[in-house]
Amino acid sequence: MPSMGSAWRAAPVMAVLLAGQASAAPSLEDFANLPQVEAAKLSPDGNQLAVTRPYNGRMKVAFYDLTKTGQDPQVVGMDGGIAGAVDWKSNDTAIIIFHANIVPKGSHEVMASNRAISVNTTKRTATLMMWNAPYFKANYGGGNIVDLDADDPDHVYMEEIDRKDVNYVLDLYSVQVSNGAATLIQRGDADTIEFYTDGYGHVTGRLNQDWDLTDHVIVGGNDVRTWRVKGQSDFSIMGMTSGGQFAVERPSATGTSALYSWTPAGGFGAALFENPYYDVDDALRDERTGRIIGATYVDDAERTQYFDPEMQHVQEAMEKAFPGQSVTILSSDAAKDKFVIAAQGPRNPLVLSLYTTADHHVNVIQEAYPGIKASDLAEVKPYPYKARDGLDIHAYLTLPKGRDPRNLPVVIFPHGGPEARDQMAFDWWAQFMASRGYAVLQPNFRGSAGYGWDFTMRGDGEWERNVQYDVQDGLKKLIADGIADPKRVCIVGASYGGYMALAGATFSPDLYRCAVSYAGLADLDRMLEEGTTFQSETASVWRRRIGADKDSSKLDSASPYRFAANVKIPILLIHSEKDATVPIKQSEIEEAALKRADKQVEFVTLPGDDHYLEFADARARLLKEVDRFLAANLGN
Repeated sequence: MPSMGSAWRAAPVMAVLLAGQASAAPSLEDFANLPQVEAAKLSPDGNQLAVTRPYNGRMKVAFYDLTKTGQDPQVVGMDGGIAGAVDWKSNDTAIIIFHANIVPKGSHEVMASNRAISVNTTKRTATLMMWNAPYFKANYGGGNIVDLDADDPDHVYMEEIDRKDVNYVLDLYSVQVSNGAATLIQRGDADTIEFYTDGYGHVTGRLNQDWDLTDHVIVGGNDVRTWRVKGQSDFSIMGMTSGGQFAVERPSATGTSALYSWTPAGGFGAALFENPYYDVDDALRDERTGRIIGATYVDDAERTQYFDPEMQHVQEAMEKAFPGQSVTILSSDAAKDKFVIAAQGPRNPLVLSLYTTADHHVNVIQEAYPGIKASDLAEVKPYPYKARDGLDIHAYLTLPKGRDPRNLPVVIFPHGGPEARDQMAFDWWAQFMASRGYAVLQPNFRGSAGYGWDFTMRGDGEWERNVQYDVQDGLKKLIADGIADPKRVCIVGASYGGYMALAGATFSPDLYRCAVSYAGLADLDRMLEEGTTFQSETASVWRRRIGADKDSSKLDSASPYRFAANVKIPILLIHSEKDATVPIKQSEIEEAALKRADKQVEFVTLPGDDHYLEFADARARLLKEVDRFLAANLGN
């Protein structure tokens, strides 16, 4: 149930919320602690600030009154839930989305659940939204806001699954913020998977998807665009532009993904954002209308480009104020007099600040990791190399502080995804391992996102072959450069990176001394059957990535558990108990296979947490186990 109180005490927002940084070297707990701030949003009048930060090891939202000093914040949480997005609806009302992974009664399957709460900071009340929707109690949604409706102070639009005859359909509701009551305004049909709105409470269209994974944009009752999404999609509506056109992600002439304006009548307009070398990473949205106002991309670090010259001017001014760091504008008041700024770099953990245009002052709101100073952290640098077939691989190397970069123990640390990528940013896990004396290599192997569609597609069907070679070739360069001790190398990863660790130990058993898999995939066939609906778009993308769309035997040949007899090194398996993304059964299968093959394996379960390590105690347990395991197998 919603809870609101002031048991957690903090200093005024206009000063640093926590005391000065610790003088001692960072401890394991300093790295494992949840960041002391994740995000912050200003009320439209700029008088209140909603800050997402931990309370007793779980993320909640604290509301600060910027017009008063020395006053405790209002802290809002939900029993069993973790605070995610927060948006201001009016000057005294905000909406928080909470999420949790649950096991429903009568089921053994972990399901993701989310709920929305409206908070009135004047009355100090919290209200559950969508409570009267027909399938609210039986459903796991109830937290998907489609449109904040900037023209209506007391209503938002939300989606919910409902039952119509024998089918389940997606419906659109108007929800009263003050009491949480939902009113049906538009029913989808059996094929509807998304509604499009304009940010002002008007439905502009919907997206339907046929059983054969053909998508249809429906506008005014007419099918205005049709395309296949089986295995991939080259057309995706991201939202509306400030001018009322659709903003669409599609390939550019150079093969990178880019943003374009599009209308059903006129087709594609000029590019809103495109880069010849890097994919668009995300679309930036106006926080009150949801309209697309800019874009981000990543070269080595995240970069931001606004379409509006005034916003771009603020962006560039803040980049000058935080040189060498990635800068993001998280929020502003309606008058654009105050801005919440996030700045961070590989040796600069996230800091949130409040920029005031009247005096051009930047005041620190909160440091995410107050126990860690830049001088405590290891150097991170680009480490590019060529794969054996000549493909350029971008990677990042973290070198332990205070050690000669020669003959070091090394951790190969591949990212998850696989359609994700690493970048030059603070990484609490990588920096922790570097603090223990290990060089850490993070390769963006083929199949990674960010470098154009061709680079991503090169990873399809190559999970146990060329993707592995890309990682191996990075290690070979480290050895050739004299940085790595070839006899002291461990591969560590999470999610798909966990798969990479298991695949490395299985398909390259002589390269590594040990392997650590957090939430890694072991049985690809089972993952497709249980983790996704067989005929879904998601399943089709995974089949393409694995290569099973062209060769079904890939589901077996690329599954590490089937080749446990090949393993020659100790393996540490770690998995969160309530992981709804990669079920814990994947690690259980791998453990059983390794034990049958009489291999050295340890299995650690993290109680209660999900796939994304959102509990502070789970992060601490993970780092303790990784620290112990690496020291036992590599030394430091």
